[in-house]
Amino acid sequence: MSDDDKPKSLERSLRALSQSINTDQYMLMEYLGPVVDGCRAALNVSIEKAQELHKLTEDDFEEYISSVPDSFRDLTICLKTSDTAEEYSIVFERGKATIYDECVEPDVLFISDNNTLIALCESDPKVSPPEVLGVKIEVSGSDNLNIVEGLGFLCYPSLLRVAQSGVDPSSLLSEDADSVIMAAASDLVVKMIKKWIDVTFSE
Repeated sequence: MSDDDKPKSLERSLRALSQSINTDQYMLMEYLGPVVDGCRAALNVSIEKAQELHKLTEDDFEEYISSVPDSFRDLTICLKTSDTAEEYSIVFERGKATIYDECVEPDVLFISDNNTLIALCESDPKVSPPEVLGVKIEVSGSDNLNIVEGLGFLCYPSLLRVAQSGVDPSSLLSEDADSVIMAAASDLVVKMIKKWIDVTFSE
């Protein structure tokens, strides 16, 4: 039986993702990281300041951006299946991702059925991360900034699909590819965070 004929497993999907992240395939982390950084920094802005964003100086902006450490440097994300009793963690240490078949004190926890988690990790176009969040997948964590990083991670497979469809930032048409990848990253991350906020407030 070839690898393609074997049943798809969540662990196999996660290991493929971690390999792609570690090699920075298509330079995707260089796009996703700054977008997630910006969203995390935005959570540190007070309501008073948020109402006057148009008055922020360049120095103020830089201060907010530098108020959070770089994303995906030190983070543990746990994925648990609700139907097959499996659990795996993807641990980021100094930016390198490693997969473990256990979850020990995760910063972010995602719980869903096995098929949904596999579909998300394999970027099944029939499954939209923002649409299943709060419906088929639960997210929790003790720190909102960590949760935003976790949500950003769930966006990675979709960005990988965009790049694999022919939009390669390392190609000769890198200027156009830059715009497409950055727009896709920004749109998806913002949708994920908006959905998470909506779900959180509705609860």
